[in-house]
Amino acid sequence: MAQLSQKLAEMHRRLAENAQEEQALVRALNAALNHVDEKLLSEIRQVTAQHEVRRAVIMNELQGLASRLCAFPAPSAEPVAAIADQSYANEQGRSTHAPGNWRIAAQNIEDDLDFFTDAAASSH
Repeated sequence: MAQLSQKLAEMHRRLAENAQEEQALVRALNAALNHVDEKLLSEIRQVTAQHEVRRAVIMNELQGLASRLCAFPAPSAEPVAAIADQSYANEQGRSTHAPGNWRIAAQNIEDDLDFFTDAAASSH
């Protein structure tokens, strides 16, 4: 029996040593993984910063190109007011017809057509 208890004690001691060695390996693996994670995170942040710089440069180039192509209109000095009524059109010599007066519009078309057909006939 003494021999059995000695063997059990020896197995217990070896099991404790193996557990300590495995714990040391797990800690080393944890430290290595943390180091790799930090390095990867640092590289990702660096790539992101470089991408943002390139993106800003491209955006500035596109805005410069658009301004050279007059795609971005220059702000006007004063706003342009809309025409409020037809008085402006009448002042400019334009004739306005009442809406829905199709007889006058048809007569105008006929007059215009007569003008062009009469001019063409007289030129030949």
